[in-house]
Amino acid sequence: MTELTRREREKAQHRRLMLEAAEVVFAQKGFHSATVHEVAQRAEFSVGYIYNLFESKKDLFFELVDMRAAEYIADVEERLSRQQDPVEKVRTAIAAKLDFFTTHKQFFVIFSHMAAEDRAEGPVGLSEKCRLRYRDYMAHLADIFAAGVRQGVFIDLEPGAVVACMEGMTNAVIAHWVHSGGEESEVATPEVIQRILLHGILAKGNGG
Repeated sequence: MTELTRREREKAQHRRLMLEAAEVVFAQKGFHSATVHEVAQRAEFSVGYIYNLFESKKDLFFELVDMRAAEYIADVEERLSRQQDPVEKVRTAIAAKLDFFTTHKQFFVIFSHMAAEDRAEGPVGLSEKCRLRYRDYMAHLADIFAAGVRQGVFIDLEPGAVVACMEGMTNAVIAHWVHSGGEESEVATPEVIQRILLHGILAKGNGG
């Protein structure tokens, strides 16, 4: 691997500082209301310098989302690589997601703004790179459930549908954390979500 020069390291550091500042501004204002000037003020760089590194506000947004998505997926994949059992993989994936968004709540807020905004400009959406990254992530989770079905660990349900349910459950819990201001432990723990997903909520003798 080629070692970066001092100037390249400095540029990479400045780029990350700008992205982290953008995360705060986009979380507070939403994509359409946020300005590059506000990002520049928070990052303590000039607007011109930001435009030297990013083509536009949308480019800045896309790179922020891809940076955090890459960090998240790398963390999940690394944790999953240490597990062999499908049930443990599911538990690991749930715990990893909740851990990540406990640390990066502002990043989750950005997606809430994306879903809530109804502007003439239309939704900002995701970059093609990020869409492909997310598609591969969802496919990996589906493969875990499919493997569990083949092993007789899980009942024979469509893996993609199970993954969608798991994502919906975890997203709802994170949204509650973020928007209620409550402590994470007051809402749900990874263990509670795992229990509901893997065992359901019906007591024995009630159609379960």
